[in-house]
Order: sequence, then structure tokens, then C-alpha cells
Amino acid sequence: MTESATSPIKNHKSDESTSQSPLFDKLTDELLIETLIRLPLKPLNLCKSISTRFRSLISTSYFINSYINHHHFNNSFALYYQSKPTFHNIIHPSLMSIDIAFESPVFDSPGFSLSFLSNSDQQNQETLQYLASNNGLVLCCAALRRPIVYFVCNPLTKRFVALPPPPSNVKTVYIGFVCDPRCLCDDEFTTSFKVVRVEVVRCEFPRQLSATLKLEIFCSVSGRWTEEYFMSSTGSDPELFHAWNYRCPSAVVCNGLLHWDTLSNFGVFTYDTCNGECRTIELPQEVRKPVWTFKHCLGEYSGRLRYANFSWDDSNYRVWELKDGGGGWLLLHKVHLDEMKSTVESINKECMSLLSPHPLNPDVVFFWCRSSCRIVEYDMGNKVLQLPRFIRDVKIISHLSPMFFPFVLPPWPTTVPVIQQHEQN
Repeated sequence: MTESATSPIKNHKSDESTSQSPLFDKLTDELLIETLIRLPLKPLNLCKSISTRFRSLISTSYFINSYINHHHFNNSFALYYQSKPTFHNIIHPSLMSIDIAFESPVFDSPGFSLSFLSNSDQQNQETLQYLASNNGLVLCCAALRRPIVYFVCNPLTKRFVALPPPPSNVKTVYIGFVCDPRCLCDDEFTTSFKVVRVEVVRCEFPRQLSATLKLEIFCSVSGRWTEEYFMSSTGSDPELFHAWNYRCPSAVVCNGLLHWDTLSNFGVFTYDTCNGECRTIELPQEVRKPVWTFKHCLGEYSGRLRYANFSWDDSNYRVWELKDGGGGWLLLHKVHLDEMKSTVESINKECMSLLSPHPLNPDVVFFWCRSSCRIVEYDMGNKVLQLPRFIRDVKIISHLSPMFFPFVLPPWPTTVPVIQQHEQN
């Protein structure tokens, strides 16, 4: 972000609580901002507690833009991973530990282990399940609690909030999480988010199909859960929904919309949390939808939805990008298994599973290699498989293939809003 902005700074009276440092009262807002933008992020956040004046200045959009420009901050990327939830894992918290692979040293902060959540109350060894993230906030749940409890947190600041219990205690649901760190008219940033639980009703077994969805939506602004139902249109070839199983990933967020690629038998199911509209985006014609395999993935890059797939028919990997307005898919890359070069001897290309397109690098797709227990990145430009430049060596030993969650840290910490607790009707 390199654009300059005209300072919309308001005058602050010196009677605010700056008595510990009276010299600051003599500084204009402009001089104070020029001083504060030179601080590292952690000390800067601590400055919010000095006085109302400091907190107000640091929260303005002018200050945030100036701070990002001064430090030349960009988004940072990491991959969270965790063993799949099974009964054996959940009752042994150590087998469900959450870990993170990263290249930027900012993720060395202990908060990114999310351990501050499990130590937040009397249940020290509580099993946490990572579910989703968006705009720097993470959604996870306490897997053993009855009723189920969801947490939304910022791993960088270690701030979190526990949500009220959902209307039902059904745990076999698809999950969506979208966060909006928007700017209000009084020039102070505030955050809102929504959590969406999607239950495929009238299904008793994982591979059953149903035409009805039940959606439970939590809104941080209202502090309440609401319920909606969606039924597909009837006809000779109706849209049907696959019952949940542990391989179903959380929704991919693109332009504020939630996208699931394993929910509908017609394609990518999309839910708009603003107006409640649902629609389905058909997959590329070349795809035979492999709902129960690991040879496909959905992701986002720069506001564009991306879909990657491996075809057993011709042994080709393909990567598509959704055109503007959802008007079909554009094929970005096609490569035969034999054309993929590898810089890692232990990589068995036939034992790889697609993880996610890189959300910050348009040329990279991530794989999980079961034979070597490693995350691998594939460069579409030179058709080379290589180990990512992670700060720590990442070799994941797991009886089941772990679940992976791309995480993007924005240049400015997203605040965790205060939730007003209300009685559910």
C-alpha cells in the first residue's frame, strides 16, 4: 500500500489520562503519529493502554495506512496442520496437537500455537480442533465440550472470544467462517464475523445424499445464532448434497462468499452471508468430481477462486481460475505426472495429495506427500516440485493424512470484537 492520505486527525484535549507522561500533552497529533509509526508492532499495541488519546490515534485508518506504508508490510502466509479428528485422537489431546509451517519469523510468536486457548480456563489439556481462518482471525472449537464451544481468536495478539452454544449440538457439519475488518464512518476500524454451520439433514451415513440443508449462522454484531433451511429444486436431475465426513474441508472464502467443493453433487456450493443467497458453480467440464479422494482442492488467490484436480484418466494435474462474474473456468496450467520435475529424492509423485493453491503466490500449489510425510510446493512456471523454504524442517508423522489450513496474516492485526451474549429463543 503506497498511496498517501490526507490526515483526518482530530484534536484531542490534554485532559485525557496522559498524566504519567505530561510531555506528550504538548505534542500535536501529527508529531505523535510520526513517533508512534516507528515502533515495532508489539510495543505499539501496548501503547493503546497508555491513554484514550493514544488508543484513538492508533485506531484511525490514517494511522494504520501510514504505519503499513512506513514499514512496507505485506501479507504473510503459513500452513496450519492437524491430525484428522477421530475418537482415539480426540480423547488424547497430544494426538490432536495443532502445528504450523511458515517462512516468516513473525509466526515464531508463541500465540500461533493457540495454546493460550486451552489454558484459558480450568481445562488445561482440552482438545482443540482447528476449523478455519479469514483476515487474520482463526476459528476453532473445543472438541470434547457439551454443548460444543467455538472460539474466534487472533493468534498474534492472543485475543479471543468464546461464542454462545449453537442451536443444535450436531458436530458432523460443514464449517464456514468469514471476517470483515471494515472501517466505520467515525474513522475507526471495527471487526465483524460470521460462523456458518451447514448440516445435511436426513442423512445417517457419510455417503448418503439429501436435498435439504440446515444452516446455523452466528453473527458477531447481533451476538445470536439464527437458522435457515435450503432445499434444492425438484426435477429429473435435482441437486443433492453429500453428508459430512472427516475429509470435508472448511469453506474457502473469496470476495466475502463461502465456497465448499465437497458439498454439492453439481459443483462448488456458494453461500453469501450478507443476503443469505445460495448458488452452485459448475466445475470445469473435464472434471469427474472426486468427492471422496484427495486429488482435488479449492483455494483463493487475489480475489479469484481457483480449483486444482488430478485426472486418473490421463494422469494430468490441472489448475483453473474462475472468470469474473462466475462465467466459467479458465485453465491456467496442465501438466502430466511424468513432466513434473523434483528436487527432492524422497518425493513419490504418485503418493501426493493436493492441499491448496498458494493464496499469495500465483505460480505455486501445495501438495502433501504421504511417502515422505512432507509438504511440497509445485511451481507451475518451471514444473518443479521442491520443499518450501520453511524456517523449521517440517516432517509430519501421522497415522492418518493430516488436515491443512492456509493462513494469511494481514499487515495490521485484526481486532477481536466483543460479543454481546443474548439468550437464544
